[in-house]
Amino acid sequence: MADRELKKLNRRELLKMLLVQCEETERLKQESDDIREQYEVMAESYERLKKKLDLKDARLNQKDEKIAELKEQIEEMKRSRAIELNEAGSIAEAAIRINGVFEAAQKAAEQYLMNVRELSERENRIPFEPGRIAGSRKKTNPPRTRQVVPMSLGQAVSGDIYG
Repeated sequence: MADRELKKLNRRELLKMLLVQCEETERLKQESDDIREQYEVMAESYERLKKKLDLKDARLNQKDEKIAELKEQIEEMKRSRAIELNEAGSIAEAAIRINGVFEAAQKAAEQYLMNVRELSERENRIPFEPGRIAGSRKKTNPPRTRQVVPMSLGQAVSGDIYG
């Protein structure tokens, strides 16, 4: 309102206006207090949530570290398994080579025995008779049997098995 209009108003109307203004001020103050209380409640809630999130972040960080550690262990196991597979291939190859050596030794032993038997037959005596005991020592080992053991690469290994 302009100054002229205020001057035209009487005392009663001015007091009435003042009373309305005071009531409006009280209402706004009450609203402000209510909003401030709501703000404080929200701020407290925000702080609690922030603390909870910080705890969860810490747990997630620990879990991420554990996951990274487990992934590293998995990779190490994969590398170890690859080395084992490579070594298994080399072991199989070595077994095949050894099998060849054993076969050659077996052939040589058979050739030697055949030669000894031929010589013995020429002299009419057999030095290696079955069941014969050499000297005073008795045979304590059970008889040997031949057995073929299949290997994973399709090769067979022969050897004496005590049975």
